[in-house]
Amino acid sequence: MSEQWTTGDTSSEAIYRHPEDYDLEVTAHDVRDLPFWLDLLQQERPQRVLEIGCGTGRLTVPLARAGAQFGFMVTGLDPELEMLTRANKLTEAEAPATRAALRFVQGDVCALNLDGEYDVVLMPYGTAHHLLGLDAQIAAWRGVRQLLRPGGLFVVDVSAPDLAMLAQAREGTSRREDLVVGGVDGRSLQRTAATTYAAAMQRAMINFEYTVHDADGERREYASPFAMHVYYPRELELLFLLTGFHLERTVGSYAGEPFADRSPLMIAIGRADSV
Repeated sequence: MSEQWTTGDTSSEAIYRHPEDYDLEVTAHDVRDLPFWLDLLQQERPQRVLEIGCGTGRLTVPLARAGAQFGFMVTGLDPELEMLTRANKLTEAEAPATRAALRFVQGDVCALNLDGEYDVVLMPYGTAHHLLGLDAQIAAWRGVRQLLRPGGLFVVDVSAPDLAMLAQAREGTSRREDLVVGGVDGRSLQRTAATTYAAAMQRAMINFEYTVHDADGERREYASPFAMHVYYPRELELLFLLTGFHLERTVGSYAGEPFADRSPLMIAIGRADSV
């Protein structure tokens, strides 16, 4: 995910101006969400798919490979030019059929301006956490509804609230190292984090600091604060119900089991109502 939504009351995070660092960071997380999305698309049999917050194409490109095989097109939307530049560069190594099934577009989820209707819209890997205010959230959900055909699918993947962690973060957590990873290109990345939580706003501020050693020996350091909205289950359901969707189900992980008390994720699967 990489977001700088104009009505989201946030600014671009520094990590998104370093897309190679971002890719190294995400690789270390070993997300393993691709089979979930591929299975969902196989069930839907769409013609046009939109991924919101596509970043460098981690999901978009393999989804387009499936699109080349099964006959659907994939559009990746992101506000960050550096991320999309890397996505396009990485796509150059793909087969012609995959490239033909794929396009990347720079744009804002709060002011969607895309041509045509879509059958499926995906907002994966915590993208919606960047929508900090209710106005931004409603604008995004309504924009998606306008793009979807009646009966089209909208899927939002966010982290479930960790109440124990949030309780600690109300007083502010101490800074700690939470990620160390090395890349095949000789780079290494170290990340530390400290978190505060404003309960009244449902906003967590994770203050990330990065130290990167490039293959040529150069050392880079930068901060990249991440302001994230913390969603709760009924709130997420209401966003769908208020913007022209009905919520089919919410699952709690990429294995697809129903959302429950200890689920790490909330993956809300909604369908656009008929007009």
